[in-house]
Amino acid sequence: MEYYKDVLWKGALLFSLSLVASVFYFKAEKGSQNFAGFFIYGITIGLWLIASNMNKRRLIINHNKELYQFYIKGRLWQEGPLYQIYVRLVAQRDSYGKLFYSLIINGYRLEMLTLASLSSKFEQIDVLGRRIARHLNLNYFDYEDISTRHVIRHKPPEIEEEEEEELTGYQNV
Repeated sequence: MEYYKDVLWKGALLFSLSLVASVFYFKAEKGSQNFAGFFIYGITIGLWLIASNMNKRRLIINHNKELYQFYIKGRLWQEGPLYQIYVRLVAQRDSYGKLFYSLIINGYRLEMLTLASLSSKFEQIDVLGRRIARHLNLNYFDYEDISTRHVIRHKPPEIEEEEEEELTGYQNV
């Protein structure tokens, strides 16, 4: 899966709006510098958002080796086992307490990728998330941390007692 971060268009919009607004402001005010810092800040942040997010991201899920690879600008950023990556249903409340749901893919050292934007239709987003997780053979997590609707397909390996002692430095008595 190849994609660009969705912040790229926001940076381009901020840059262009700041640039156009600064041109009109300086023409109308005959060079007054009351708000010059604001426009320079907007242009700078817009350029930074464009430059930092214009690199193509690539997520490769290899089921044969049971690992995923995440590339930014063609360079390997993270490689890990499949239990470290998941599809999750995320819920957000509005000011009236109504829940809105979205789907994301996230994982260890992986940038959050939104698969479906906010919707109030829980059943449809839930079915879509389960279907995506099933076809990609990934873990699926519900918006609640403790839920019976989680689908775990990949688990981390069990830690042996000797390895646990080495990691913690304590011996079980």
